Amino acid sequence: MATRPAARIEAKELIAFGRGRQSLEQSVWYSGHLMTFLATGEDTQGQFALIDAVARKGNVPPPHIHHREDETFYVLEGELTVSVGGRTIKATPGTMVFLPRDVVHSFTINSDQARVLVLLTPAGAEGYFQECSVPAPAMMLPPAVETPYGEIQKMVAVAQRFGIEFVLPKS
Repeated sequence: MATRPAARIEAKELIAFGRGRQSLEQSVWYSGHLMTFLATGEDTQGQFALIDAVARKGNVPPPHIHHREDETFYVLEGELTVSVGGRTIKATPGTMVFLPRDVVHSFTINSDQARVLVLLTPAGAEGYFQECSVPAPAMMLPPAVETPYGEIQKMVAVAQRFGIEFVLPKS
């Protein structure tokens, strides 16, 4: 069986690091989420990004497509219903959901709150979340408020720069 050669990175180029869930300086409030960047493309030379994301029921992103990276969810707490490419997946703690690039997806939080590890491969889309967020003042969810229209317009424009496309309903 033929295998593809693995990408080679010189060991001397890699810098080991560790970062914890309670890292306030690495945490942001993004559209109702508390996100902690456990690893970014800067940390991993673009190989991947890992985000610890917490959100409450009712926080539903619009259907969207990542054109540059695959996204993987690993549910730690709570319950989600994930829609991906016409499939619906019920995700409970311990469930992993793979969301391939170029496939429309979204999710609904069914429990009062959910906590999910989000793996982006390769890294890059974490820059979108960083640019469309504010530093978290505390390790808690942001207040539940509706996102202002002007902020949504900014998010759509920034998303395009990161290869993320929001899919509007067909009229």
